[in-house]
Amino acid sequence: MAASMEEEMSIVQKAGANLVSERPVFSPDSRYLLCCCGHVVKVLSVASGECVRELTGHKDFITGVKISPHNQFQAFSSSRDKTVKVWDYPDGKLLKTFSLGSPVHALYLLKEEEDAGYAVIRGKDGIFNLVRFSWANKKGHTCKVQTTEVLRSVSRHEKHLAFGPEGSFTASVTRNKLTVLFTKDGKVKEYERPRNEFQCVACHPTDACIATGMQDGKIFLWRGLLQDKEVVRTIYHWHTLPVGDLTFSPEGTHLLSVGQECVLVLWQYNTEKKDFLPRMGAPLCYVTSSPDGSLLAVSQVENVVQIVTRSNKVVQVFQGLTRVHIPQLIQSTNPVPTGLLRDPRSHTLVMNGRPGHLQWYNIHTDRHLYNLDIVWQNFVSSRRPWEAPAVIYTEIERAAFDQQGDWLATLERRADGMMAEEIKLKFWRFNKENQSFELNTTVDCPHQGKVNALIFQPHSGADLPPTAVSAGHDGKFKIWTLIDDTDIYRENVCWTCDSVGMYRDHAAQDAAFSEDGSLLAVAFGQSLTIWDPYTIDLKTTFCHTFCTEKDSIRQVLFGQGSCSHYLVTATSSHLSVWNLLSCSLLWTVSCECSVMVADPLSDHMAVFSSTSDLTVFKPSSPDPVYTHNKVVSTSVVAAIFFPKQDQRVEEQKDEATWQKQSQLHFMTYDQDLLTLQKSAPQQTRKDIVEMALFEQNLPPTPFSMYLSQVRPGQKEVSSHLVQQGTPGSTAVQQMLQTPAHVLPPVSTLCQSFLQTLLISKSSTERQDVEEMESESDVEDNGNQSGTSDSEMEEDASTSKQSTGQSEKDLLSHDQTSHQLDSERTHIEETETLSNVKTSDLSWMKRIF
Repeated sequence: MAASMEEEMSIVQKAGANLVSERPVFSPDSRYLLCCCGHVVKVLSVASGECVRELTGHKDFITGVKISPHNQFQAFSSSRDKTVKVWDYPDGKLLKTFSLGSPVHALYLLKEEEDAGYAVIRGKDGIFNLVRFSWANKKGHTCKVQTTEVLRSVSRHEKHLAFGPEGSFTASVTRNKLTVLFTKDGKVKEYERPRNEFQCVACHPTDACIATGMQDGKIFLWRGLLQDKEVVRTIYHWHTLPVGDLTFSPEGTHLLSVGQECVLVLWQYNTEKKDFLPRMGAPLCYVTSSPDGSLLAVSQVENVVQIVTRSNKVVQVFQGLTRVHIPQLIQSTNPVPTGLLRDPRSHTLVMNGRPGHLQWYNIHTDRHLYNLDIVWQNFVSSRRPWEAPAVIYTEIERAAFDQQGDWLATLERRADGMMAEEIKLKFWRFNKENQSFELNTTVDCPHQGKVNALIFQPHSGADLPPTAVSAGHDGKFKIWTLIDDTDIYRENVCWTCDSVGMYRDHAAQDAAFSEDGSLLAVAFGQSLTIWDPYTIDLKTTFCHTFCTEKDSIRQVLFGQGSCSHYLVTATSSHLSVWNLLSCSLLWTVSCECSVMVADPLSDHMAVFSSTSDLTVFKPSSPDPVYTHNKVVSTSVVAAIFFPKQDQRVEEQKDEATWQKQSQLHFMTYDQDLLTLQKSAPQQTRKDIVEMALFEQNLPPTPFSMYLSQVRPGQKEVSSHLVQQGTPGSTAVQQMLQTPAHVLPPVSTLCQSFLQTLLISKSSTERQDVEEMESESDVEDNGNQSGTSDSEMEEDASTSKQSTGQSEKDLLSHDQTSHQLDSERTHIEETETLSNVKTSDLSWMKRIF
């Protein structure tokens, strides 16, 4: 059963994708920004900040996206799945797929070559090469293309290679060498900088000039490449740290550079004048200019893309799941020390974010909500690589929420190895008026050493004060309670240490509460102790005699639901389950446990081994419910069962049994948030409805309004019918549904709106005629039911019937002529609408 499920379920990334893994690109009209996000390409609206399309089809990480220089509605994307795909990105449709036979690490398109492109692939010898591939005379949706080697031994990063104006030469940088390949004669020139490394390269759009960014912060401009004389080199120097990226403006009048100083620098070409956009919040890794040069896309290492105007004004921000980038966490075994938490109040994901911050992220809508500054320290850029000592930041190592989400506990620690450790335990209270957490209590040095656990006690409906437990490496666990701190000046509450517990001077590795909060389990070395949290009485002790002396308990979890009387422990070599009712070992298996989590809505648990093997099980049985070997190539550092929201019954049928109520999310060492899905992602009814509602809010066009009126399958309302309901209600509805930024001035709409409230004269006359016709029919029926003895009454009845028949014929003739006039008017309106441009808002008068 496990093997079959393993084949069906796949690893997908539903939220928190990396927006800055590759360089983004603007659409030709600067309305959209295309970003590589894992296995998909997101089409982001610059105006609204929403994701309007997702280009899905690649089976591996996407390494580049480019707009076709010959068709402004087509985009090319490259991926490690050995393919290059062509998209109609406004509609999100896949047009063609080119198979190159090797993973593609970078993609380049030239305006001079319509049926060819360039890519960086790895050869059989493990060296990256620049190759040319052509799709000329290739028919079919999927086709295999041949590659021709152009330049050998290049870097796989896109910023390390650039093409000159009109493809006259190719510039490539690798470590200490700059290589220039000339297209016409095939000659190669190399320039070396033995004591400095090249970081990036860019070519001027019109001049034979190459700009290279160096490790020491200098920018070299190389001129005279096409001449036989010696190359002229100009130095621009402002950056103190390595240059992150370079790009020229489309007209070539400016050179833009970014780096780890969090500053965007605009250099005026051929002069030493420069302008700055400082304090952008985080180190910068990419900068891209729009085709018209009016906008800049600046990518930050924190997974943020800011849209900046040429006047240095930030007009839009695209932010994904904030990624940790400081060296002290990246170089550690776990870049996310707080793990993955769930805020019970907002039902969002909480984890480490910016240095000294916690971030709130909605994984259902894939949207970053906000950051909470815990440490209250300014971000300081790192030093140059050859300088010491490195900057040591204060980071958040533990965080926990209470059951209702009213309280948040955080633990921050700073250890530079020279001074005494700085450890602070902070309790934050949620302010309903400000809708944010505010600091309530700060405890300096809560433990002598590292704190290994921080949890809140759950209360099952009991009116008890909040309680928290912290366990430290000093061999103690402390119970913190909320007390009244009111005095004559104010009303206040604060947290204080209520009691302290210890066991045989062993380090407290982890702690956990039972589902109802009546028991507290604390792990001391190889011993598992059970305590009464109210009286701090030791109830019982479980000893792991089957483990070695150095193999201590790493994690403790209580079962949920029907398995709440089981206690699960994880060490580096064993996974064990204890029965609290019989105080005995139920079962144990050999497993190198790395991360273990429990589902709060079911009795399932999941454990990841050190080799990234996943096992889902129930504590009541050692037989696994589901297994998946090597879910990722890197290690798994955190995981969580996240409850699902607004899921329909038909959607639950497609889910695995153990994921019907909660979805398992896990984070890799590369900070990719992944999950398991039983089948390939399909568009659900909810997604279709949301997309329909989103498209309704898009600005309408004259052609779309015309199509909505003559769409097949809809009943056409005759133009001669009298208007029903409140006059102008349709106009009001259309006015409210149309975005305000596309509406014409109110003075323009006023006259047209008032006209819709009036009933036309022709409609009034037609209504009078119909009333006369109905009265005639009533009289006719009355005459036919009367006595037939009088001949005069029969003659009168006959006369009235003939008169009514003539009136009907007359009315039928009027209706027929009116329908012809209506059709003639409809054709004229269609011809008029076809000549109206989308940008002209005069069509609003006709709508209203």
